[in-house]
Amino acid sequence: MMRCLHCLCLIALWWVLAGAGAVWAQVHLTQASIWPSASTTWEPPNALDAASLDSSDRLLLGTSAPWQPVTLPHAQPRAPFGGLGQGLSGEVPQVLWYRLTLPAAADTQEPRLYLPRWQTSGTLAVYVNERLAWQSGSQVWSGFNHPLWIDLDGFAAPGQATTLHIRMASTQGAGGALSSVWTGTAQTLLPSLHWRNFWQTGLVTYWRAAFTILSLFALALWFRYRRSRPDEAGLFLLFFAMSLSQSVAALLFLVDSEDLDMDYAWFCWLTLSALLASLMFMFQFLCRVQNQHWPRLDRALPLYWTTVALVTLPPWWSNYLAMLPVFRLLLMPAILTLLIGVAVGAWRLRSRSSALLALWGATVPPLSAHDMAMQNHLGDLEGVYLTPYFSVWLLMLFLVIVFTRYSRAQDMVAHARNLLAQRLAAQERALVQAHERLRTAEREQTLMHERQRLMREMHDGVGSSLMSALRMVEHGQNMPDGAPLDVAQVLKECIDDLKLSIDSLEPVHADLLALLAALRYRLGPRLEGAGMTLRWRMNDLPPLPWLDAQSALHVLRILQEVLTNIVKHSGAAEILLTTAEAVSPTDAGTPGVLVRVQDNGRPFTPPEAVPPGRRGLGNVRSRARALGANVSWTPESDGTVFKLWLPLQRGET
Repeated sequence: MMRCLHCLCLIALWWVLAGAGAVWAQVHLTQASIWPSASTTWEPPNALDAASLDSSDRLLLGTSAPWQPVTLPHAQPRAPFGGLGQGLSGEVPQVLWYRLTLPAAADTQEPRLYLPRWQTSGTLAVYVNERLAWQSGSQVWSGFNHPLWIDLDGFAAPGQATTLHIRMASTQGAGGALSSVWTGTAQTLLPSLHWRNFWQTGLVTYWRAAFTILSLFALALWFRYRRSRPDEAGLFLLFFAMSLSQSVAALLFLVDSEDLDMDYAWFCWLTLSALLASLMFMFQFLCRVQNQHWPRLDRALPLYWTTVALVTLPPWWSNYLAMLPVFRLLLMPAILTLLIGVAVGAWRLRSRSSALLALWGATVPPLSAHDMAMQNHLGDLEGVYLTPYFSVWLLMLFLVIVFTRYSRAQDMVAHARNLLAQRLAAQERALVQAHERLRTAEREQTLMHERQRLMREMHDGVGSSLMSALRMVEHGQNMPDGAPLDVAQVLKECIDDLKLSIDSLEPVHADLLALLAALRYRLGPRLEGAGMTLRWRMNDLPPLPWLDAQSALHVLRILQEVLTNIVKHSGAAEILLTTAEAVSPTDAGTPGVLVRVQDNGRPFTPPEAVPPGRRGLGNVRSRARALGANVSWTPESDGTVFKLWLPLQRGET
């Protein structure tokens, strides 16, 4: 820590000594003498001698010229309204001579002369030891916002005092101003020159470049959103128009004495119109930012701008430069409208951003008055024009507003995200609870359906067979075909029905072969006991997704009925059961599987209508319809072929 403090102290000491050395190596002149000349020529003489000076300026060569002492900076006051009403034509200048004495310099290496500002509507010439050292290039392009930097090498003699004459030729009534004078070496004066250039033109140039880039980005956004979001796109377009107009208006402070390739009057009109347009666009932009609606002012401001632009056209005025101060007063209504809009918006919204805008608006009048005073050669003549920086502070405020809105939007998005997350979690919990309730209800409903199905099967199958056998035994009746009642056989059939009902509850996972294997296991012993040979020829089958417990029981009942009928009525000795993939017998485009049962007994042709006492055929057909299946019996010379076709997808026939 102590080493850091020592380093800082050394740096501060070096800076102080360097600054003191710079002060010692330069001279600041604040005293001069002035003499108003009666010269009528704009062009400055090439040298201060009898051959070059006209009759009015030759008094400089003698001692009779009435020189008057003045303090620098010095200003010639501007006539009221720029000299209007005095019959000014702009052809005869008002000439004022300044005379200064530079002290003898011990070191004349790279001597320089530095003037922070000179300002007039006219020309300026600088003479060192009666020799012309510098002159402005144009009568109107004065470069008032650029410092004057003159190389004195070859003009000032070492160890001798130097006489400096400055000739200022101004438009009648326009007045003029000259700052104090600095002389010294280039090394000591360059920092002051660089800082002056930076604050008066450099920073404004960088700022306008950045502002222009942002405006081009805003223009791109306007192209992007002009149809989808026209309100927001209009804000981007206003920002671009405001930036473009302010960039044009700032040229007045950036152009130096190297004039542009255009008439100065038209240049002043262009910058004035651009400044008024920027105020108009700024007002409309602020109204949209603050959600204000001034329909009358929105229509009046463009009309006012058009009127001012037409009235101030240079062709209408013979002495346009003398009228410029009056024309600049036409900016006041637009400025007042802008300030009132900002104040009203701040009062209505009462937010931080609107308060900042109101604070900015409160600084506009004093800063504008400062620049107007400098334009009229009043106040601090060596100050910096602040008008070009209006947009700097305004855009900074806009960036603060945009950042505030962005932060608020981010907070709103975060809050909305948290709220949505909470709602989503609540919905998930509700869905989980609902799902659990639904699963419980489904399980209960499934159990109830299975219970009802089992009860129905027990009642319609085993129960019906037992009740029929009980009635026959009680009344001593025979079988429907006239054969004596075999109670043991009836009981076996009832047991088979019960076992098949139980087998249908086992999960088969859409596998028909597993279901047929259970059927073989249950009915195989019974068929062998009846003296029949059961042969199986199984092929791989695709799964049947719809094969649930109810459907499995339908398949088992159908095949049980078919096999029971073969045992009872066909007198067959052999049964062949095969499986294969096959299309529907009624629709060739529908895939499915085929279960084929063939016996070698008496051929059987099913009747169209089910006769009384033969409910088995009706049950087979009704169960097949419930499955969306197809059944058929085909009699052959050595037996009968039964075919059960089942679809791969439920509902296909």
